[in-house]
Amino acid sequence: VMPNVTKVFLGASAIMSNGAVLGGCGTAVVAMTATRANVPVIVTCATYKLSEKVFLDSVVSNELGDPTALARPGSAPGEATAAFPQSEGRTTGTSKSMQPRLLNLRHDLTPMKFVSMVVTEVGLIPPTAVPALLREYRREATQGDGL
Repeated sequence: VMPNVTKVFLGASAIMSNGAVLGGCGTAVVAMTATRANVPVIVTCATYKLSEKVFLDSVVSNELGDPTALARPGSAPGEATAAFPQSEGRTTGTSKSMQPRLLNLRHDLTPMKFVSMVVTEVGLIPPTAVPALLREYRREATQGDGL
């Protein structure tokens, strides 16, 4: 599909101060695939979603979904399957402890190098300009407090 695409537009849940984009699961894979095919990746994000935080991965701070929803397509959330039965607790030394544990992450993190441009209500900015925009908003906020 990528050879036929001219631009990729992605939405962001947040953009970190290091330019990394926090988006829905799969966002990073799409951005990486597009970058490899030399297709520009354009992220849309309102400025109130710019964060002074820095995320290096999407595992440490993330929303978790129901892991059983991943077990079998079409299964109802909370429904155990033969491949991934629900267990009450982890017991060591038994075969149950060797079963895989599912983790249903809601967001993933796209590194800045896979983003060509960010569209905000301020205009088009490169992802490297996010810290400057954050500083400008912080400066305006502190000047507004002194009035």
